[in-house]
Amino acid sequence: MRNELQSLMEELNNMFYTCGGSTKSFPVDVIEEKNGYKVYAEIPGVKKEDIKVTFLDGTLSISANVEGKKDLKYIIRERNQVKYARDIYFGDILEDTIAAKYEGGVLTVTITTKAPEEKPRKVIEIQ
Repeated sequence: MRNELQSLMEELNNMFYTCGGSTKSFPVDVIEEKNGYKVYAEIPGVKKEDIKVTFLDGTLSISANVEGKKDLKYIIRERNQVKYARDIYFGDILEDTIAAKYEGGVLTVTITTKAPEEKPRKVIEIQ
C-alpha cells in the first residue's frame, strides 16, 4: 500500500513540477562596471558541466539542466529534472572577452563593452 501511495505522490509531483515542460528561472545580479558588466547567477546544486553560457546578437543566455538519476529505485523523490534558463540583453559588447567562472553555486560572467567610437563630426555646407 505504501509503495502505491508513494508512486501516486511521485506522479502528482512530477505533473506539477514539470507541467508543460516549463523552464524555471534563477536569480541574477547585473552590475555595471567601468569597462563592462559582471553577472552573478545563483544556480546551486548544478554541476559546472551542466551549465551552458552563450552569446548571440547582444544577448547573453545562461541555461542549466538538472537530471535525476534514472537507475535508482526511489522511496521518496522530491527533486525532479529541471531546466533553468535566463536571457539578458547587453547590446554591443566585445564577444571575445566574455569569461565565466562557476564557484560555490554562483556563476560569474564578466563582459567587456566596446569603447565608444569617436567619429569625426561632419560639417554640413549651408546653401
